[in-house]
Amino acid sequence: MESRFWNEPVETMSREELRDLQWQRLQKQMRYVYYNSNFYRKTFRDAGAHPDDVKSIDDFRRLPIFLDKEKDRLTQEKTREDEGHPFGEYLCTSTRNVRAMHTTSGTTGLPVFEGFTEHDINVQNEVLSRAFWRMGMRPGDFVLHGFGLSMWLAGLMPLRALQSFGALGIPLGAEAGTERFLQFAKLTSPKHMIGIPSFVEHLIRKAPEVGGFEMRDLGLETIMCAGEPGAGIPETRKRIQDATGARLYDSTGGLWGLWGVSCDAPTYQGIHLVGEDYCFIDLVDPETKEPVDMSGPTATGEWVVTALEWEAAPAFRYAYGDIVELVNEPCECGLPGTRVRYAGRADDLLIVKGVNVYPMAIKTVIDSFVPKVTSEMRIVLTTKPPKVEPPLQMKVEYGPDIAEADLGSLKSELEAAISRRLRVRPAIELVPPNTLKRDPTKKLKLVESKY
Repeated sequence: MESRFWNEPVETMSREELRDLQWQRLQKQMRYVYYNSNFYRKTFRDAGAHPDDVKSIDDFRRLPIFLDKEKDRLTQEKTREDEGHPFGEYLCTSTRNVRAMHTTSGTTGLPVFEGFTEHDINVQNEVLSRAFWRMGMRPGDFVLHGFGLSMWLAGLMPLRALQSFGALGIPLGAEAGTERFLQFAKLTSPKHMIGIPSFVEHLIRKAPEVGGFEMRDLGLETIMCAGEPGAGIPETRKRIQDATGARLYDSTGGLWGLWGVSCDAPTYQGIHLVGEDYCFIDLVDPETKEPVDMSGPTATGEWVVTALEWEAAPAFRYAYGDIVELVNEPCECGLPGTRVRYAGRADDLLIVKGVNVYPMAIKTVIDSFVPKVTSEMRIVLTTKPPKVEPPLQMKVEYGPDIAEADLGSLKSELEAAISRRLRVRPAIELVPPNTLKRDPTKKLKLVESKY
């Protein structure tokens, strides 16, 4: 009988075995970053700490945050000026050992550059292979690459991992354009596709017009999505699966051995982390940065990442800015490991009359009204967040089949649903389809700033 796992001995470890392995690797990694990075050594000293002082994982969790996105960008600016490379002051090896370079998408500011040694590439290939196997890919399969290529983390990195895994990645990328992408999809007969969910939905809409066929005609078996909300929203999942005939998998990760993929459970259960032997996940309060109690079945807080076996520029107590719920209860699918559900980004938080709300939560409500709406929406901010004077201003595209006489009742329905489910009062402006323009090859933008 075929295994459910790419690396069964590691992926089926008990929590106690995994915790022991994490602690062994963490002790080694603390010394590695301390002795190979002036930045990390200074940060330890500023905290009044030394790796030898950390006697347990609980001690480690009490260390302050060492890095966040803004500090990361500042250290990269400094090394660009002083040392002639963009990898930041926490680079722990010579640039001669860096074999690959990628960047984040830069949706919250300038791109952050990430370096990979040969060892780091192998780590990422391994955790991605675990995710590929769980979603049904097998060596020899054809996989259509629909993320943005170029330097983004979701570009060449999954192509390298597919090659290492033994599958054939078809390197189109979303930048190929709708017509060319659909043409090559038809010509190459892929079994699987990877890409952001909004690009998949764009292809679903355009395939009959541009390609002369329905997406279902491609015969895709699975689609792995990442990079934006969608694959974890029930209504979006149903739309994509119904239109393509493929099983949809939600995924997250990027580097440092951090990766995860959702399971085959009939209802969405979150994303199963598959690289906890390479990456320690912690939660802190997003405001105080104090550790969150993670001993219960679930815990919510800001995601803090520490790489356990990364050479180039390892994350260490890196507050990544994502607000997540970690689930430690057994999943109905039977797969082991921690699951994660995204709430939003810490810097996306809006406070409306004392109520905290994330744009992603509003998007989930809006998506439940498709096809009465197209699913495109914008939150319009006239002052700097997080505080927003009520009502919360929004634009929402109504669906192409909605009559003008029905717009008033649709507006009332949408406002009532958001108010009931999120306790926030919106003021919605309904706009015609295709009013809220977006590039389907880029991440979803939910907020329009006018301040």
